[in-house]
Amino acid sequence: MSAVLTSSFGKALMCQVRVVGALILREMRVRFGRSQLGYLWAVAEPLAYVAAFSAMFHYLDRHPPFGSSMALFFATGILPFQLFRNLGTQLAGAFSANQALLTYPIVQPIDTIVSRAILEAATSLFIILVVLSAFVISGSAPMPANIMRLFEALALLSLLGFGFGLASAVIITRINAWQNVTRLIMAPMLFMSGVFYSLDTLPMQARAIVVWNPVIHGVEMFRDGYYSNYRADEVASLYLLVCGLLLTFVALTIERTIRGRIE
Repeated sequence: MSAVLTSSFGKALMCQVRVVGALILREMRVRFGRSQLGYLWAVAEPLAYVAAFSAMFHYLDRHPPFGSSMALFFATGILPFQLFRNLGTQLAGAFSANQALLTYPIVQPIDTIVSRAILEAATSLFIILVVLSAFVISGSAPMPANIMRLFEALALLSLLGFGFGLASAVIITRINAWQNVTRLIMAPMLFMSGVFYSLDTLPMQARAIVVWNPVIHGVEMFRDGYYSNYRADEVASLYLLVCGLLLTFVALTIERTIRGRIE
């Protein structure tokens, strides 16, 4: 009996893996198109942000809050933030963008979320690797001081982005306008997540407010992993982990409850 159950589970698992794989290929064609310009823009976008903000601060005669390179400081803030932002916004529209596919019994709503999450996380990791490698190869930045710390920050931000995106996707099935709200949320989040400053440089009153934002903990962790002597005394990786797990658990529970009514 156990062998039969194991065999059935294995077949069902492989079936879902193939479904997710097919959805990933479909998402790649839809998002990036059939030309290489789509992939090129994915890398060019964060570089454009870094260049624009660096030029603006240089014009204002501002120095980086940490280190000697303004461009590197911005890059180590924008790249992890974009991982969270892109996961949150892309996953939010997963159900609505795949309504036709959800009519097939083999395709479950969660499959569309997982496929987008895998594609978005892989794309963001590739962009981070390319951008930081460009800094290192050009001699503009040293090698990261702690690779494992970088991956810890990215993993926790991915979990938080997954939870936020899944929760938004579920809300959108009942409140369609929430898709616009998620984009509006990301605008102030850019300024509250430590992209332009170090948490240690903020006044105590401001620090007491922004420290409740879990994303800033991920950004600070990322910089702590890149710079050898970065000060990240108030970073709480456990807080970021709990926020990500709690958001994901609640979103998965609600998705499971309303499964079959997602249209």
